[in-house]
Amino acid sequence: MRFRRILKGIEVDQHTVSTEWRPYFGLEVADDSEAFTVLLNPEGTRLIRSWRHTGDCPQCGGHGTAELSLADIEAALA
Repeated sequence: MRFRRILKGIEVDQHTVSTEWRPYFGLEVADDSEAFTVLLNPEGTRLIRSWRHTGDCPQCGGHGTAELSLADIEAALA
């Protein structure tokens, strides 16, 4: 029951890119999306909300692509 945050916009060579491991007190996962909430204290008054990134993430616009060879492209056009 520990978590750590990945920090955005930090230079890897100059700073740590994640926090230390910290305890958490609950995890709520949405049934209808990739969203989740981490409860940081027993009362649930401190929390972090985020989402799990997937290959086609609607939150960040990520769309996984694959490298294609010229032969693959020619075959698709034929």
